Amino acid sequence: MMLDTSPLTAPIDHRELRAFRRTLPSSVRPGIVSLLLPVAVILLFPVLLIAFDRDWSFGDDLSSLDLGGRAVPFLVMPLIGIVLFVRSVWRRNGVRQFRIHRFAEANSFTYAAREDGPRLPGMIFARQGETSAFSADLVRNEGDPSFVVANHTLATGSGKSRREYRWGYVALRLNTPLPHIVLDAQRNNSWGTSSLPQALASRQQLSLEGDFDRHFALYCPEGYEADALYLFTPDIMARMIDSAALFDIEIIDDYLFIYSPDEVSTLEPARWQQVFSAVEVFSRRIAQWERWRDDRIEVDAPATGKSDAVPYSARRTGVASQGRRLARRSNLWQIVLVIPVLIVLYGIFSAMFR
Repeated sequence: MMLDTSPLTAPIDHRELRAFRRTLPSSVRPGIVSLLLPVAVILLFPVLLIAFDRDWSFGDDLSSLDLGGRAVPFLVMPLIGIVLFVRSVWRRNGVRQFRIHRFAEANSFTYAAREDGPRLPGMIFARQGETSAFSADLVRNEGDPSFVVANHTLATGSGKSRREYRWGYVALRLNTPLPHIVLDAQRNNSWGTSSLPQALASRQQLSLEGDFDRHFALYCPEGYEADALYLFTPDIMARMIDSAALFDIEIIDDYLFIYSPDEVSTLEPARWQQVFSAVEVFSRRIAQWERWRDDRIEVDAPATGKSDAVPYSARRTGVASQGRRLARRSNLWQIVLVIPVLIVLYGIFSAMFR
């Protein structure tokens, strides 16, 4: 796919930007408080400086200024104010959204600044204790194939226990449900730990030919090994190594997800090229995958009551229950490993303080 990425970096007509900003939802537009608060912090600094002037000694030059401990907060405050102001203006003034919107238009896509709580089956969209979730900078293709490119933020907990998880993703709609298959890219793992939010049972890992295992760990439901090999033939695996090795892949229900720990809907042209190279790898396979059928699904017997086999073309589409979800790995093994470490540390500290 030839992409026109020039709108991501081209000069902006500020009249068009102002008109576009008015179309953004209130959750994206900058609020008056977010803009005035940093300004107030900056303006408050000289007032405080004058108020505390009698406690500081001034000479003929700045070198004689008494920079005691009490003066440090008043010197740091304007810097904090400037940082807050720049961040508020840059991130929330609509420039980013405007550029991505123009990029979507130039490539016959549609754009949405934000979508709250997207209902998608992928593993990054559900987490225990979720308090809020939204996708931002959504670029959609309503054609064939149908897909959306976006960034996702999910929050759990509240107060000091609040945690935010951010992902970039592509949701590619399939023409038929397929078994739950995950390809864990090795290049975005750290210290041998997967970047995926869910740990999968190792008994479901399928070793493939060539050096594919060096780039991806493939997980499929037990008993679906032959189906995984049908879906991921050697030629598509080779193309994945060339064009999709930076991304994790999840097939679940009638979706294929491409995940990244970093943003995918961005102002970086090179990043968009990477994303669409990965999309192209799979978009060419959708028609072939549509012919897949799950032999484990029971089909109705012919109306005549005879036991003749139902023709392949008449089999139901879908996935049997045992192939719909991968088993997750238990965290018990982590607890078992931690216990000996704690015992050793207890022995060391006990010996030190005897």
